[in-house]
Amino acid sequence: MLEAFFTSLLVLVCVGVLAFTVLAVKKLYQGQR
Repeated sequence: MLEAFFTSLLVLVCVGVLAFTVLAVKKLYQGQR
């Protein structure tokens, strides 16, 4: 039970970081243009 909780938490963090990176890259890309 606890292992599943930590796994889902890790996945959530990974998705959050990925989304943040994509947004940051998009902003930088639009800023350069």
